[in-house]
Formats: sequence, structure tokens, C-alpha cells
Amino acid sequence: MELGNKIKTLRLRAGLTQEMLAEELGVSFQTISKWENSVCAPDVAMLPKLSVYFGVTIDELFDLTAEQRLHRIENMLDMEQELPHSTFVETIDFLQQQMEVYPDKGRINSFLAHVYHHRMESDSEKVSKYARKAIQIRPDIKDAQWLLQKAEGAATCDWNCRHHHKLITFYKEIVDGHPELARNYYDLLDNLLADNRTKEASEYLDKYAKLPDARELQVLCYEIRILFKEHKVEEAKAKMAYMEEHLPEDGGALFELAGFYADMSEYEKAIEYYSKSFELEVAQQKKPLYTDALWGMAICYEILGKYKEAVDIYDRLLKVIAEEWNFTEGEPVREVMEEKMRVMKLLS
Repeated sequence: MELGNKIKTLRLRAGLTQEMLAEELGVSFQTISKWENSVCAPDVAMLPKLSVYFGVTIDELFDLTAEQRLHRIENMLDMEQELPHSTFVETIDFLQQQMEVYPDKGRINSFLAHVYHHRMESDSEKVSKYARKAIQIRPDIKDAQWLLQKAEGAATCDWNCRHHHKLITFYKEIVDGHPELARNYYDLLDNLLADNRTKEASEYLDKYAKLPDARELQVLCYEIRILFKEHKVEEAKAKMAYMEEHLPEDGGALFELAGFYADMSEYEKAIEYYSKSFELEVAQQKKPLYTDALWGMAICYEILGKYKEAVDIYDRLLKVIAEEWNFTEGEPVREVMEEKMRVMKLLS
């Protein structure tokens, strides 16, 4: 149903004449007539008023399908740094309603997780902002230190706070229950290695490697990470050399090598391999271009104190985001601009 017809239907359902609705909204009855006959559409600023007056969401005004609304939510989460409370509540209500009727309950649960995570991320930025200010003013405030750790995932010496046992137990149940699904092994292996549980990691990696869709690159990367965790540095480096020789045209392999060098604090080498990874994807005309390698380069340059080079990389990031992803505003651009401005201050 077109917006004009929807307004007319809602007006008639409410038992209103065009004049009565016009008076409520502060417009002329001719304007209402034009809306209902699709001569023109309400101004964007009028949509919330119509929504509130008729007790429907803005999406319901446009009669969007469930798929259209889910797509709209995806775009909203990509573009907006923070959701207004009313939008958040409306979105959660819609998703909860879909739990009753939408055929793919897993997808709706995933959407719910994304929406709550989006709010968690935006709230964490505020926690970080105010905790940092508190510490700058009063460096002795212990609770602000703890809040900053929680907001930014800061390191802690307390094993009880940093282990991933509950998450590992969960992923073991998922992998053991669905051993044929390759993707779940990655999350289990990552958390096992974060906790230095290399024996278990090796056992699950062996199971993963036997799957029909196991990726050679992933097997090599986890073998290298296990060797590093077991302090077998020379063996890990030998396997890195094998990976580069064996997969020279794989941008993902070069990207992983860059990460290994960064882990060893060899930031110049990391930049070299991040650059090789990105340029290889450009040469291979990968579409769209991913920005992860550029982010890695910018961080490594900053660690090295090469702030001008880091700023230049952020400019490249903005160009890629605009040309490859069509983002010229919104959260993706804001994030890069904030980092660029922060590093530019270090130049002075």
C-alpha cells in the first residue's frame, strides 16, 4: 500500500475527516488531500508526528515487508553510531514479534544480538570517555580503571578475569554437536589459544583439518599460532616461510603473515606484508576491497611514531570506503575520521 493510501486508511479507521486530521497536525486539509491522492508526500519531519498520532511505527506507515525492515535495520546498524532510545525499542519490539512468525528463528536471534551489541558498543564508547576523564582528573580512582578495562577490553593480570573457560565450554558443545561445520572451529581455536590451551587446540585442529571444506590457509595459521604459544619460535618462523612460498598469490596469507610479524613487534615487516596483501587484492581486482590491511598499517605506523604515514593511510581508508563501499558519511566514515584527527594531534 502506498503511503497516501495508508494515511487515508488510518484516518478513516480513526473516524477523522481530512479537516480534523489537518487541525491535529497543523496543516491545511488540502495538504491532507494531496497526501492521500499521492500528489505529494509528507515532509520527513512530519512522519514522526503521523507515527505518534496514529500509534504506528514509521515503517508501518510505509507498509514495509519483514524482509525490507530487516534490510533497513542492517543499514541502520552500519550507518548510525548510536540509536535513539525510541528507535532501539521499536526495533527490538519488531524483532520480538518476528520471533513468533518468521520462519528462520536463528536469523531473528542474530538480528537481536546485533542490535543489542550495537547499543553495547555505543554505550562502551561513553563508558570509555568518562572513565578516561575521571582517571585524568583523579588517577587514584580505582573503579574508573576497572570500567575502562571493561569498556575497551584492556589487559588484566588477574587470570580469573581474563580466561575464556565459559566461552570455550560453549563452543566445544557446538563443535562436538556439529563436527561437520568448519566455521565454529575457528571461534573455539581462537579462545583456546587465548588461554594457552595448546594441547586441546591441536586436537580440535586435527579434527578440522579432516573436514572436506577445511582451508589449507587456516590450518597453517593455527599451526603457526600453536607453535608460538608453545614458544617454538624458530619452528613457527619456518612454517611462516613455507606459507609465503606455498601461497604467494593469496592476499589472505600475506595478511596473516603481517599479523604474525605484528605479534612479534616487527612492525616494519608487518607494514610490508599488510601493504603486499592490499596491493595484491587491488591487482586481482577484488571487489569490494577490504580495509583490514590498511587499518593494520595505520596502527603499526602509529606504534612506530610515524604519525604522518599513519594519517596518509587513514586518507587512503576514506577513499576506499567511498569508492568501494559507497560510504561518504555515517559510522564507517566517522570512525576513520576520529582516528585520523586523533593521530594528527600527535603530529603537533
